[in-house]
Amino acid sequence: MVTMEARRSRVIVAGERARPADRRIRTSAMCRAAEPARLTRRGRIVVTGVSALIIGLASVALATAAQATRGAGAGGAGGAGGAGGAQPGKYVAQVMVRPGQSLWTLAEGYDPDADTRLVIADIEQLNSLTTDQLQPGEMLWVPRG
Repeated sequence: MVTMEARRSRVIVAGERARPADRRIRTSAMCRAAEPARLTRRGRIVVTGVSALIIGLASVALATAAQATRGAGAGGAGGAGGAGGAQPGKYVAQVMVRPGQSLWTLAEGYDPDADTRLVIADIEQLNSLTTDQLQPGEMLWVPRG
């Protein structure tokens, strides 16, 4: 049963307490929205661990990408992966330089189907050579055709 009183502006519903009609009712959802979020000790540990994991994974991904692009950037004169260009999955062999051998003879002997100049560029890149002079007994990585 609903009873309205005109003088006091109150609404009374059967089974409830009387309250002024212009007063707002606070619900539990409204109360929770006003409170700031709080983290427990376990929550702070989890947030810190997840953040460290994300930063670590991002670092590994960036380092891998940088290393992959470093090898592709100095690929020699061919540029777009010519016959003698350093390509992923291409086989390499380690050889010992014998007396009288040069980069040209090594390149011709280990990859005869490719352009010898590109193979020489690959040998220089694989072994970080700054000069074309070889010493007998020196160990070099050579691409195989």
